[in-house]
Amino acid sequence: MTLNMKNYKGYEKKPYCNAHYPKQSFTMVADTPENLRLKQQSELQSQVRYKEEFEKNKGKGFSVVADTPELQRIKKTQDQISNIKYHEE
Repeated sequence: MTLNMKNYKGYEKKPYCNAHYPKQSFTMVADTPENLRLKQQSELQSQVRYKEEFEKNKGKGFSVVADTPELQRIKKTQDQISNIKYHEE
């Protein structure tokens, strides 16, 4: 097929015939790992989800943290420094 004035179509100031005229078509974006990660991050940062989780967990108490050796050492040091404990003896 040859390009002539009867089958000429212009697109972005370039001549095309009917067979080769660029078509505007939309394609689906593949779920790449990066897109999935961004989707997950936007869900995590959503204020609606954040408030929903807060309301759900609001009535529940917090768990007691076990006394680690470091916490026991700090507690003992605070007791030794405290004036109240000092005056009791």
